[in-house]
Amino acid sequence: MKDLLKIYRRFILTAATICILIIIFNLVLLLFFLWQQFGYKSKDDYASYRINVLSSQLTQKEGQYKLSPEAQKQIDAHYAFAMLISPEGQVVWSRNLPPDIPRSYSLMEVASFTRWYLKDYPVKVQTRPDGLFVAAFPRHSLWKYTMEFKEELLYNLPPNLLLLLLCNLLLIFGLAMLFGRRFYASLRPLTEGIQKLTGEKVLTLPQQGFVGELAKKLNQASAILIFQRKALEKRDNARTNWIAGVSHDIRTPLSLIMAYGDHLSRSPHLNPEEQKEAASIRENSLLIKHLISDLNLTSRLEYDSYPLQQKAYAPAALLRSLTAAYLNDGLEAPWDLELSLDPHLDRVTLTGDPDLLRRAFRNLINNSIQHNPTGCQIRIQGDLAVQGVRLTFSDTGVGIPVRVIKALYRAQNTEKDTSFPHVMGLRIVKQILEAHGGRVEFLLQGENCHSVVITLPVSRLSPNPP
Repeated sequence: MKDLLKIYRRFILTAATICILIIIFNLVLLLFFLWQQFGYKSKDDYASYRINVLSSQLTQKEGQYKLSPEAQKQIDAHYAFAMLISPEGQVVWSRNLPPDIPRSYSLMEVASFTRWYLKDYPVKVQTRPDGLFVAAFPRHSLWKYTMEFKEELLYNLPPNLLLLLLCNLLLIFGLAMLFGRRFYASLRPLTEGIQKLTGEKVLTLPQQGFVGELAKKLNQASAILIFQRKALEKRDNARTNWIAGVSHDIRTPLSLIMAYGDHLSRSPHLNPEEQKEAASIRENSLLIKHLISDLNLTSRLEYDSYPLQQKAYAPAALLRSLTAAYLNDGLEAPWDLELSLDPHLDRVTLTGDPDLLRRAFRNLINNSIQHNPTGCQIRIQGDLAVQGVRLTFSDTGVGIPVRVIKALYRAQNTEKDTSFPHVMGLRIVKQILEAHGGRVEFLLQGENCHSVVITLPVSRLSPNPP
């Protein structure tokens, strides 16, 4: 919802900013237009177009009027005609005067054309001691309109304009708030729907308004997701139940095969070669039993259906008992198992399932034994790090190939893809550690990994020193 409010505020600010920029742009255009029409021109043009300058260029000598050559050029270039009307109303001088323009005028006629037009010619006038100087622009070149304002209005014009601007700004913000609220109300169901998209029920968002199409797509996506989730749960449950059923059904005949194989391997009625074959049957049956157990365990861990037996345990004691079990069981000479623990590790107490963790540690040790038939040195090192308990399982053998590590972190191996190796044991290690909130790291040395680092979070430290 905070994201939606952020969008709402941004929408309002954006709309208001756009409106303010439009107002400023129009004001700038208005000022530019006024400057173009009434602003300062160059000194020469300004003097040339002024009617009083033209009037001053008309002089009288010995009863004859004469206009300067510069003023004649300006009248010919920018005016239709010019004339001088005497106080008696008679035209005593003119230049380019059309035939339809009268040569004498009454007081009423003078008052009329000085305010409006003379025969549709817009004119400008300048009083002189000897009469009225008139300069006319071409027809349809100027629009003349007399405007009258109260002087009080002109004095109050700046504050009134400021008040008008403030009213416009308030109107802009009000409209932005109004449309922003409608926008917010339209988007709110969408955001709530997105938050509930991973729920257990199909979304039924209203499909009206300008976001109706998006709401329709969300409803469809919700229905598809729930259908797919149910299908996946059904498939996963079926696979888990099938694995559990196969594990249960195969347990009894497999136990019989192992028992008969063990009995035959020690039978005095068989020759040594036959006893060896019976022992092979027993050992491979035991391997199948372990694989089925691993398959059942990894399936339950993958779908969080394995109940962890949470209790406090000491990792140092767990590793010592595990190492002792291998040594007491008679670990053969080609393999050498060594345990090195930080003294501070004896003060550490963790919470978890020690039997399950023992299973993970056994898988790592057995992995070193099985893949190094000629023997190797296996070393377990325990330290207390900032992140927690750090356990390193390493060997001097062939190590774990990179392709095995890639297969471990691949999402899912397809049935047709046989390029990835079997990684059941390492996958169980990874799943068990993740179930305990830990992590597994594979340290590469060249092309293979010779060290597996496990990190477990620390629950508490024992107050007693080691």
